[in-house]
Amino acid sequence: MQERRRASVERRRGRRAPFVAAVKHKVGSDVQLALAQNLGPTGIELKRPAGRAYLPRTPVTLAFELPDGGEVVRVQGAVVFERAAGGYQTTGVRFLALSPLDHARIIRALRYL
Repeated sequence: MQERRRASVERRRGRRAPFVAAVKHKVGSDVQLALAQNLGPTGIELKRPAGRAYLPRTPVTLAFELPDGGEVVRVQGAVVFERAAGGYQTTGVRFLALSPLDHARIIRALRYL
């Protein structure tokens, strides 16, 4: 079995940058706050309290602010991975439905993060 971190093909299509922001995430009727750890043009990594773990492909609705001071980014996504990290869960989310305007804002923000 090949170790994921040393895969010959990088799974991410875009650059990730450290990004710290509060993120409201909703799975079904469950709404919680999480802390963004990094951001890319196609996804985000969240740090959230330990507890309920989500299966891959679980639909997630996210809302967060970018440092540009614009409107709140609202995006539909899907869980890609879940990892226990001490008293926290690390959750990777791939964006599925992101407006072209918000996508452009994320690309612009990544230049300065």
